Amino acid sequence: MQYRRFGNTDIDVSVLGFGCGAVGGLMVRGQHEEMIRSVEHALEHGVNYFDTARMYGDGLSEIHTGAVLREIGASEVVVGTKVKLSPSDYMDIPNAIETQIDNRLSRLGLNNVDIVYTHDRIGANSSPSQGVVSGRELEQIVGVFDRLVSAGKIRYWGFNGLGETSAIKSCVEQFRPSGIHTCFNMLNASSVENAPPSFSYQDYENLSGLAASVGAGTVAIRVLAAGALTGTSKRHEIAAQSVAPIATGQTLDEDFNRASDFNFLVAEGYASSMAEAAVRFSISFEEMSTSLVGLSSFDHIEQAIIAVEKGPLDGEILERLKGLRTTFVRNRSEEHTSELQSLVNLVCRLLLEKKKNTRLNSSPW
Repeated sequence: MQYRRFGNTDIDVSVLGFGCGAVGGLMVRGQHEEMIRSVEHALEHGVNYFDTARMYGDGLSEIHTGAVLREIGASEVVVGTKVKLSPSDYMDIPNAIETQIDNRLSRLGLNNVDIVYTHDRIGANSSPSQGVVSGRELEQIVGVFDRLVSAGKIRYWGFNGLGETSAIKSCVEQFRPSGIHTCFNMLNASSVENAPPSFSYQDYENLSGLAASVGAGTVAIRVLAAGALTGTSKRHEIAAQSVAPIATGQTLDEDFNRASDFNFLVAEGYASSMAEAAVRFSISFEEMSTSLVGLSSFDHIEQAIIAVEKGPLDGEILERLKGLRTTFVRNRSEEHTSELQSLVNLVCRLLLEKKKNTRLNSSPW
């Protein structure tokens, strides 16, 4: 297993990370024996990073992950979890975040955790009902994080790099997190490479480069594009059966259709399966500290480890894939719709600000 330094921290993480999320579902809905067997196999092959959150099964992922690691006696691992604001938390953000971290430590059975990320999307303007925070809320959250680092409850903190690209980049520059999650896969590699003009998907504008410049490690998520890069539309019985794409197409069917452009990887013998190719693609870029793979079974972690042991894809294959992504562009009609939506959003924000200013400037007398 290869390891990479996680930004400017003192942590080395395995290039393959054990995803404990609800999409795969192993650490949420799996049988205990299957969890034990899978985690033991991962540890035996050098996997040392485990990523969980309260949102995964309403805390079940944290409970199961902590219990399995304790049962196995795995102390030399890196555990990451997340906090997320509910609308009511906005009344007292510092207290909400500190309470959440205490609850996470309790569920994990730990006195401290290696890294805590925000789980909210990041935008220029906050929207409690939509789970979007702005720099204003992050400033309060980061203040709590720093205090809890000093108290020894968390070692490092980071952000969930989902939301508006410009807002994400602005907050990374302002707050300088130790880590950031970002969508990265064969369909959308814009966290590392320059996207073509009129790119069909969200352009992350080389977010990994910005992360590196502030000393942040980068966690690749959606490596399998919610299943679109597995080569099969059949989902495991304990996996989430309905999953919305993130940073790719509008629907999973759209992503499956686009992923068919990569069938040559298997047909020409560069990989034994599309899933193998997707995992090997994600570890081919040193900008990604670790790549999370969602798991439903022992077979999934076994196959992911086999893929990693085969190593990165060859450079010429990476260039061929990059060339294909340059064709992933919107047509003029889609561009017009996108531009119109952006204009509508701008007008709505201006009207909201005008209404707010009018209310503030008006006298109640």
